[in-house]
Amino acid sequence: MSTTTATSTATTETDKEAIAAALRREEEQLEQPGICCQFLRSGTCTQPRPPCRFRHVEIDDGEVPCSFGATCRNGHKQRVLQHMTKDAQLEYWRQFNIQNNNLVGASPAERDATLLRSQLEPWSTGILRLRLATEFGEDHNAMDLLPRGKVMLLLLKHYEETRQRKMVRVLGTPVDKELCDELLVELRAWSLKHTVNTRPSIHAASYMILRSPSEFQQHTVPALDGTDGTVVRLTKKAHIAAKKLQEQQSLWDLAQRAIESIDPKYAQSFSALAITKSFTGSPHIDKQNKRPFYGLSLGDFEDGTGGVCVEVDAFIVAHVNTKSRLGKVDGRYPHWVAPYDPSKERYSLIFYSTSHLQEYCQPGPAHFGEVVVEDNDNDNDTSTAEDDDQIIQ
Repeated sequence: MSTTTATSTATTETDKEAIAAALRREEEQLEQPGICCQFLRSGTCTQPRPPCRFRHVEIDDGEVPCSFGATCRNGHKQRVLQHMTKDAQLEYWRQFNIQNNNLVGASPAERDATLLRSQLEPWSTGILRLRLATEFGEDHNAMDLLPRGKVMLLLLKHYEETRQRKMVRVLGTPVDKELCDELLVELRAWSLKHTVNTRPSIHAASYMILRSPSEFQQHTVPALDGTDGTVVRLTKKAHIAAKKLQEQQSLWDLAQRAIESIDPKYAQSFSALAITKSFTGSPHIDKQNKRPFYGLSLGDFEDGTGGVCVEVDAFIVAHVNTKSRLGKVDGRYPHWVAPYDPSKERYSLIFYSTSHLQEYCQPGPAHFGEVVVEDNDNDNDTSTAEDDDQIIQ
């Protein structure tokens, strides 16, 4: 590696000094009166209030990024950082978030999903401010002035002092046992060959995405033989997706059978299939999803554990049982994998839609199953809806 290349990919001493200086300026300005960056950019502010998503606490000095950090929509994050290396920029934002108590963990994979704060982290600061006002009676305008770190701490205080969250149980739709057994055999074979997590923001031993043929067979061009017909021309990216699908065709076909047995219409429209092994925790929101997803989990982990948890509202979380069941969940709400014995095996198949070819479906219910009251004598899951009024710490 050349000296030039090494300099461009590492955090240099100059970078470190720049990071420290920018953070000092940020800290000095954090408590000063603010203005919104929409106004700073255009000279006017017509954003609906409350709350204003563009409100800033600090006075703009033309140099340091605003308190929105890397999520600022008006270009502040580029200032001073544009001269840093990529690694230095990442380090800056890491230190920025620690200093301002903005986020716990650099990604969902690093967060403890059993903690309330981790479950709230996927929400934007604007949503958290709105929750403080609508659910806990705080003043909209006062919340508008608070940076994310203080918003989060105030929200956690309210939950602790007034009203905590409870969990309810929801059952997915059972999938044919023989089909589940066939799928488990294929998944075990897949896991021997695929040991890479292609989505590092999620905590999993293996993670792979297969694209639906419909997603990469849409681009057509006139036939070269002079006829009126057309032929499919794949991009390089589509070629890679098609090859990957071909390599996992038997697994794809079994998964297709599973979703068709439960929701034939959805089976014709989903655009991708995520295949995972040992997916744990990782509270996140799938912002690119066009509609709800279906999840199916298989393995020797205990039934009633390792389901998909999703926030129903500010005070209720649903644990959707997906073991040998297809559970329908809207991933545009915070969701994560419920705890299960890490010594056991757990595979999952997630059917979802992100294709630009598909119509967008507005978020609705967080899950599509009914909350169940289960018999205490049920060997598969001895908990009841009443038992599941658990406090989420």
